Amino acid sequence: MRILLVGLATLSLAACDNSKEFSLLNGEQKNLSDYRGDWLVVNFWAEWCPPCLEEIPELNLLAQENDNIKVLGVSFDKLPNDELSALTEKLDIQYPVVATEPMPYLPMERPLSLPASYIVTPKGEIMGPLMGKVDRHKIVEIIEKVQSAQTAN
Repeated sequence: MRILLVGLATLSLAACDNSKEFSLLNGEQKNLSDYRGDWLVVNFWAEWCPPCLEEIPELNLLAQENDNIKVLGVSFDKLPNDELSALTEKLDIQYPVVATEPMPYLPMERPLSLPASYIVTPKGEIMGPLMGKVDRHKIVEIIEKVQSAQTAN
């Protein structure tokens, strides 16, 4: 696990272009630099993906329990914003969701399968994707290991 984590951290770090903005469903304009200083989990999900739906309560709790960890949801499907908004309400997604209209710019590749999450460090380095279902404890564990590895270097 440690070798995998170190490999993930070193191979998947990417400099991100924080100048591109994206919209949240609530209308706010954001870019990744708005999250500097915090950890950010960017979770790609879809309604037809059972493991994605199982992650939603975990991600809600992750955001509620950790002041320095923010969560952003990204719909894998390109639903109109009104449908996406109704779906996030139905699924009780309590963290911000990226609007699909206009098409968002995110400095990470759209994953080939779901569920998938990226972790962005407080310095803006992008790690991932983490493929498969994760819970809040696993995400916190990964963040703590990355912090320890960065402190050791």
